[in-house]
Amino acid sequence: MIVPVPGDEERALAEAVATFARDLGPRVAAAEEEGTIPREVIAEVGRLGVLGMTVPEKDGGLGASSVAFALVLEELAAVWPSLAVGVSVNSGITEGTLVRLGTAEQKRRWLPPLMDGSGLGAFALTEPGSGSDAAALRTTARRDGGGWILGGRKMFVTNLRYAPVVIVLARSGEADPERPHAGISAFLVPTDAAGVVIGRAERKMGLHASDTSSLTLEDVHVDAGALLGPEGRGFGAVAMAGLDGGRIGIAAQAVGIARGALERAERYVRQRRQFGRTLASFQALRHMIARARTETDAARLLALRAAWLKDQGRPFTKEASEAKLYASEMAQRATHTAVQLLGGYGYMRESEVERFARDARATTIYEGTSEVQRLVIARALRAA
Repeated sequence: MIVPVPGDEERALAEAVATFARDLGPRVAAAEEEGTIPREVIAEVGRLGVLGMTVPEKDGGLGASSVAFALVLEELAAVWPSLAVGVSVNSGITEGTLVRLGTAEQKRRWLPPLMDGSGLGAFALTEPGSGSDAAALRTTARRDGGGWILGGRKMFVTNLRYAPVVIVLARSGEADPERPHAGISAFLVPTDAAGVVIGRAERKMGLHASDTSSLTLEDVHVDAGALLGPEGRGFGAVAMAGLDGGRIGIAAQAVGIARGALERAERYVRQRRQFGRTLASFQALRHMIARARTETDAARLLALRAAWLKDQGRPFTKEASEAKLYASEMAQRATHTAVQLLGGYGYMRESEVERFARDARATTIYEGTSEVQRLVIARALRAA
């Protein structure tokens, strides 16, 4: 197994973000209660350079590595998972797809507002009738003169309320039962375009400040320059390629969530006294922490391995799925342990570990469920 070692610049960037995230700590509870990331926080993240860190320097970004981005997402998630999700979708999937496939004009138009904190980019794939079976999408794109008319409905779109633009996957060709992935294209749709309807924010189990909303496209007209990447090949070039990188981000978030919960639980057991001594003095509880810490470190290595392979331009689909699968399921165990260590206090809403436990639950679901990750890994092993 390749064990990537982050460089000094990567560590320094992650440490700067860790300091920034710790300062955000007192604002998290109120924002989660309100159900939104304050616009000023998004602007602060932009000024810090985090929103443009995955964009090459020639396009105005920091040109940081995928390894550095994974470390930064971990630091954000260790304090505020909702913010880490927003950054991951913006900088990982939306900007990443623009950098890979966007024309010079598309980059000039959309990268600046996604990097400077004016908003957060969104990615619309899931529909009421297509989740894990993403190729079954029904949103349509038909030619109209020199442009396109888009119609359909998307759901569970992250960042939609903060987004100046959303990448929409739509069927631009005839559906072929033999080739369900063919004929799907990607489009850059301004959220202020006529016919774009943003639904109410979903009420979720966790990640309350991370916006998740529905998107309805009522005969939305976009010009020819809205087509992102090759026509009819958006499923593989945009959706699947974007999700591969996104899964590294989810793995890093899961590591941060687990770490954040465990750090708070460890502080508690060092201070809490029962039966005349601290909880940390009980061997059974120390063993619980030891197991969770070991699994957290193992998950981090899997995430960094996949990120390193991506940086090297090598195949990383299987490794991204392995990292996402293990880290997300590890986060369920780690946050369960943290709640257990706090006992009744851990079950109360006032406890931060209660929030981390709720936030962790989504990591086994979005950007491909654990079951889908097992399919991806098994398919790669079969092809080897």
